[in-house]
Amino acid sequence: MKFELYKEAGLTNSPAVIFNHGTLMDFTMFDPQLAFLSANGYRAISQNSRVLLGPPSRHSLEDLADDTAKLGEKLGLNHYVVAGMSTGAFMAVDFALKYLDRADGFILIEGQASAYPEADQIAFEIEFEKFNVEGPVPRERAEWAAPFCFGEYTYANNHGLVDYWINRWSTIIPSRAVWAQGTSWVRKPDLTHRLKSIAKPVLIIHAPGDLPVPIARAYSMLENLADATLVKVPNSGHTSNLENSEVVNYAILGFLDRIYRRRNAA
Repeated sequence: MKFELYKEAGLTNSPAVIFNHGTLMDFTMFDPQLAFLSANGYRAISQNSRVLLGPPSRHSLEDLADDTAKLGEKLGLNHYVVAGMSTGAFMAVDFALKYLDRADGFILIEGQASAYPEADQIAFEIEFEKFNVEGPVPRERAEWAAPFCFGEYTYANNHGLVDYWINRWSTIIPSRAVWAQGTSWVRKPDLTHRLKSIAKPVLIIHAPGDLPVPIARAYSMLENLADATLVKVPNSGHTSNLENSEVVNYAILGFLDRIYRRRNAA
């Protein structure tokens, strides 16, 4: 399957937000946000990671930040909001530290600025090395990953969403792309001490039920950012923008309206 660089919805002269997906995912994970935000007057853009666009190779979060900046240039955007989920949220922190003047704000969905503990780094490297094979993600690897991505409520009440993504991973997503993207963040440095320099509004969206990124790490960002708001997402795990898209959509809309001083701004 050929993956496109990006997809978008909304008028090109509307305020823009660029979404960046997490490991295992692709740009379709933000379809609920693109549909909702474009219907409410925003230009919503979702890009695919470099690991889906060419031969997957090791890279850094700063590389992904550079990719987002290049997409903004390609689209002729001088300013925009940078949003990301998981790996995309990790990247957004790097983007803020390198390209702050290009951003009107940041949306961090299930993200963290801290480093993973050494034991977690080792465990992740062992597991992600199992993705370093040809072809799509093996079914057993997809089933291993699903409980880290989806919460208990989703398993009990919306198992179709879980099945959809397990099937997508095991038929469409290249396994080696998952391995390569894992290399970008497993040993990411702790950037908590640099958060105070991010003098732009930040929306932190986090589910208390997130397994791989405990909500304590969201509180750490909240305490260290100059202008941050935390929205806790109930009935969700790590993929809160899919599992409880209504809560996430309205949180994002309110944040954008505040930045751009539109109808629902407080």
